[in-house]
Amino acid sequence: MSVSKQFVEETAVALSAARPVTFKKMFGGTGYYCEDAFFAVGDDDHLFFKVDDLTRGSFLEHGMEVWICGGQEMHAYREVPSHVLTDPVLCGTWIDAAVGAARRLKSKKK
Repeated sequence: MSVSKQFVEETAVALSAARPVTFKKMFGGTGYYCEDAFFAVGDDDHLFFKVDDLTRGSFLEHGMEVWICGGQEMHAYREVPSHVLTDPVLCGTWIDAAVGAARRLKSKKK
């Protein structure tokens, strides 16, 4: 798991243009937060949003791959289509969906 400094800067700018987003380094990658929700991860210079049964279809429609971390498929995350990051309004909609998925999945664990 790793990300370049340029990738972190570019994704932080794109995401922050849509919503108030913070990020933290984690195990060589990057975790992204909106308010209290951990909604995305950066790994190998790819951005993955949290998904659930309600949101996964949008990612599948764009043919987006599941996040593979350490050889294991992380089905709760899918890669974000690149065009989403170029449009702050669209990006905000996708962030909202990922935050919603993160909150729903977190509430299921309680």
